[in-house]
Amino acid sequence: MLTWKSYEMTRDCLFSLRKLDYPSYEIVLMDNGSGDGSAERLASEFPEVKLLKSPTNLGFPAGNNVAIRDALERNPEYLLLLNNDTLVAPDFLSKLVTVAESDKKIGLVNPKILYFEPNDRIWFAGGFYKPWQSFGVVRGVNRKDVGKFNETTEISFVTGCAFLIKAEVVHRIGLLDEIFFLGFEDMDWSVRAIQAGYKAFYVGSSVIWHKASYDTNKNLGKPVKDFYSTRNSLLFARKHVSAKYWPLFLFSLGRYVAFRSAGYLLRAEPKRISALYRGLWDGCSTKMSQR
Repeated sequence: MLTWKSYEMTRDCLFSLRKLDYPSYEIVLMDNGSGDGSAERLASEFPEVKLLKSPTNLGFPAGNNVAIRDALERNPEYLLLLNNDTLVAPDFLSKLVTVAESDKKIGLVNPKILYFEPNDRIWFAGGFYKPWQSFGVVRGVNRKDVGKFNETTEISFVTGCAFLIKAEVVHRIGLLDEIFFLGFEDMDWSVRAIQAGYKAFYVGSSVIWHKASYDTNKNLGKPVKDFYSTRNSLLFARKHVSAKYWPLFLFSLGRYVAFRSAGYLLRAEPKRISALYRGLWDGCSTKMSQR
């Protein structure tokens, strides 16, 4: 779990984790350069948590990689990436592991994720990736949870909000790609795992609640999220999308940028418009590794 200048949010999440019915787990809390004393407060209030600290904000993938490397030293069977702006049901983890244990090819598992407010609205009920689309498609988003998404089913990408992955998968495909910094690292990890022969599953009986994008909106601001949305969409496409799909991908991304730009223009938000186009430039110009 990453934390960044969000003592109360992380504290509430850790309190909910104390109620887990799963018998064997360890919490590694990675302070991503908060510098406000919140990490020390959390460490004193939750002595069961292992605290790691970075002097600077490494971003989501690099910060998680520090904690993943630390955890792998103790040879776990599973790793769970969990956002600190979530609250969990006591049985959410045991239900995820039960599904993961049912098939050796299942390498990635996601719970049903509801909004914290209103707590009966769906934030994520499984994701699907298509190479001609500029963003993944999320099932059920903003719909009222009336039981339609309670099933267990195969999906094609898992959100990093609550990402359970077998340690053997990480050993095989590697860590999160740190080039993304904020967003798309989860879809990249999912695609790499599926390409390696593993399956991703959504478990509708496992439930958590998400205070969506709390850290990003509170501490970084919405233009930062806009910048990384277009930047990382392009970086992901450069890494994974074959030439035959690029015309459709560019049409999808162009439509997204036009729609967002028009909305921000009407709301007089020039910084967000600028962020979208700076993201496009950075997504085209950033050098990528050849792996």
